[in-house]
Amino acid sequence: MLKKYLYSVSIMLLLSISSYAQLSIRQVLINGKTYPYKKDSAIAILATDESLVIELTPVSGDSVRYLYRIPTLNEKWFWSNYPSIHYQNLSGGSYILQIKAEKHSRTIASIDVPVIKNQAFWQRWWFWPSIVIYILLIFGVGFYLFFIYDLRQKLKIQHVRNQIASDLHDEVGSNLNSIAIFVELLRKKVMIEKPELLPILDKITDNSEETVLLMRDTVWAINPENDSIEKLFERMRSFGVEILSAKGIAFQFESLLELKKDAFSMEQRRNVYLIFKEAINNISKHSFATQASCKVAGYQGIIKISIIDNGRGFNNNETFEGNGLKNFKRRSQEDDLRVYINSGLQKGTEILIEITV
Repeated sequence: MLKKYLYSVSIMLLLSISSYAQLSIRQVLINGKTYPYKKDSAIAILATDESLVIELTPVSGDSVRYLYRIPTLNEKWFWSNYPSIHYQNLSGGSYILQIKAEKHSRTIASIDVPVIKNQAFWQRWWFWPSIVIYILLIFGVGFYLFFIYDLRQKLKIQHVRNQIASDLHDEVGSNLNSIAIFVELLRKKVMIEKPELLPILDKITDNSEETVLLMRDTVWAINPENDSIEKLFERMRSFGVEILSAKGIAFQFESLLELKKDAFSMEQRRNVYLIFKEAINNISKHSFATQASCKVAGYQGIIKISIIDNGRGFNNNETFEGNGLKNFKRRSQEDDLRVYINSGLQKGTEILIEITV
């Protein structure tokens, strides 16, 4: 009985002593190459190193298994029947690799191995803020270059528009005025010698005057100084009052819009003004109206300009020889502009212009 007791005590003492035994590292491999490991020193790994293998000196005895973990990465123990520890692609930082050998669920030996892996530059705290700053810088430079390019293009277009307006006003305008002068001189001679030619000269004079007016409207539309929408509406108001008041027709112009400077493009401004001008001329010449009005309103990206008179109207289904209605139809085929004509006999006429902005 005593021998049995002493045997049990000796076994317990041996297990207690062995629990404090230290495992021995036989070899360290980094990326398959031997690392010069020194006892009680840290294993230093470069940022580019991917594989870490630690081979231990086997503990004698049966049923021994080896457990390991890095607590800061995972609290769970991993185990192997072989005295070999494997880690792949550790992140940069300082770690303590805990290794122990177990037999019958009792720790019989252990070792703590410091492991230091250099951080790659993309793992440092300043990397992602630098990436964000770099991206913002690229966008900033790109936006600046685009802004400069766009500004230069606009300045170039403005210069071309100024040049065209100047050439039309100086060259074409002077030539048309010369034609009018020559026709007037010719009229004096024809009145005496060939009076039957006077209607032809009158037609030439009328066409010349109409061309001068059309050229002035084109020059006005092209000139960059007239880009503001306020100037467009002011010109429309002035033209309506000038033409209709001469015929004794009361005219009212009302705008409910607060538009920025470039709400209309140059082509839109030109089309709107020419349609308005044609509508006012038609009211003056053919409507026999006493009142007319123009109202401008807009919603949801569509601007509506309504020109209404209380004249005699006409039948929409009839065909007319003039170019007014044909011009309305032609301009209504623009992608961002529509023209609608509502009229009836003795019901007046409405010209509705819709512009997409």
